[in-house]
Amino acid sequence: MKKILLLLSIAIMMNSCASILNSKVQKNVNVRTKNAKSVVYVDDVKQGSGRNVKSKLPRDRQVKQLKIETEGFKDQYVVHYQNQKSALHILSWVPFGVLFYPPFMDYGPKSFNYKKEVSVKEKLIPIAIKTEDQKYLFVKNTEFDLDEKALKIRKIKHRSLKKNKKNKFKDVDTNVDKIEFDNSIFTSSLNNLLLKYKYSDSTNTIFKNKTNSAYLSAKISKLDIQYVYQSAAKRSMSFLQAEVNVAWDFQDVYGQTIYTKSYKAKSGQFSIDYNKEATALLAVEDAIASSFLNFIDNKKVKEHLSKDNIAVQKTLPYITLSKGTTINDVDSALNGTVTIKVAEGHGSGFKVSTDGYILTNFHVVANSKEDITVVTKDNKEYKAKLVRQSENLDLALLKVDATFNSHFTLPAAKNYKTGDDIFIIGTPTTVELGQTLNKGIISGDRENEGVKLIQTDAGVNGGNSGGPMISKEGTLIGVINAKLSGVGIEGLGFAIPAELISKALFIK
Repeated sequence: MKKILLLLSIAIMMNSCASILNSKVQKNVNVRTKNAKSVVYVDDVKQGSGRNVKSKLPRDRQVKQLKIETEGFKDQYVVHYQNQKSALHILSWVPFGVLFYPPFMDYGPKSFNYKKEVSVKEKLIPIAIKTEDQKYLFVKNTEFDLDEKALKIRKIKHRSLKKNKKNKFKDVDTNVDKIEFDNSIFTSSLNNLLLKYKYSDSTNTIFKNKTNSAYLSAKISKLDIQYVYQSAAKRSMSFLQAEVNVAWDFQDVYGQTIYTKSYKAKSGQFSIDYNKEATALLAVEDAIASSFLNFIDNKKVKEHLSKDNIAVQKTLPYITLSKGTTINDVDSALNGTVTIKVAEGHGSGFKVSTDGYILTNFHVVANSKEDITVVTKDNKEYKAKLVRQSENLDLALLKVDATFNSHFTLPAAKNYKTGDDIFIIGTPTTVELGQTLNKGIISGDRENEGVKLIQTDAGVNGGNSGGPMISKEGTLIGVINAKLSGVGIEGLGFAIPAELISKALFIK
């Protein structure tokens, strides 16, 4: 009996030669990169640098995540896995006459080898880091615009992928299909990219003006997530990659579209670490990053990003405002303030002449120049025409066909100091709250990119933009500009000093 057990033990050992005799780590797996300065990491462990990096990979039947870092270029991601039987597997056939099945049992982690070489085939994508003479970028809108044809989530055999036969395999992976793509994921991903490549100003989140800022909107119109596998075996190799088509919309600080362009991009390869959903999102973010870097490196985009590309305002013929009764108390100031309705919402404004001229912020009317309605305190509505604008100061002069009994007078010089009591009038949040009065003080003078601003602790809300800041005597001090309030900033409001209006808009 002992001899039989010994014979069986020897037979089993002989039929698992590769699993027993092969080493735990395969040395000298060559990773070929695109650049002599590339640094190779395997599962976050540095292997070396250069065009050919000799790496050590554990024989554990796990897909290895390779990351290639190259200074000045986007990181690249590929996978490598054990898919070749060890030569020691041949020894397992020696006792074939004793046991007929053991040769097929030599299937342990050490019985397989990695291919001795893996190449990074994708092209290096240069990183266009923001320079001092370029504007900051802020996310305006993001959108997943995907129908059934535009969204593909499918399984593909690695053999078919290598032969470029992706369309042959359209089996939907039910686990991956549960992934929900919402705009918050896209917005977060894009904001992270802007911060990573220095286009987002994390130190100055309050001030945005024509010379130092622009907006970026993006829409994903096609998304193809590919779950790549070696075979149907449970312990088979698998990884994820994604392809996207992103339509980019470059806008000025007022949301006016300047340039649009679509870019297709493919992600790197990402090993699946128990969570297909997390891996799929990682692949999608990587593809978005590639599309973004291609867009931001576009020649026309670079031109619009340049601060030197700001149009210098030309000298214009002066407009003479017809003078009437000057507003000289708070009650009259309420009558001199109007609500301005546009397609996107509403803002505020105020009368500056007897013959129908009204002042507001340019950002209130920038995207509705042909459809502007002015509502006075007595609920009369007038169609307004944009007569003049100063994009640098965010000012706009409107004209309606009406006669006003009283109006604000534009000061020729600074007429305030820090600590003065002030009131702001406007239509916060909703049209029903027209001519709302808020009190505060002037809490400081600010200047950003050559633009002067008045800081106040008075409550400024969306819809107050374009309304007047006045003294307790009703004298015009400034134009409220709620757009300059930073996200998450409470108790701060800003106004454009009124003494700058005449020169900016060529008004007498």
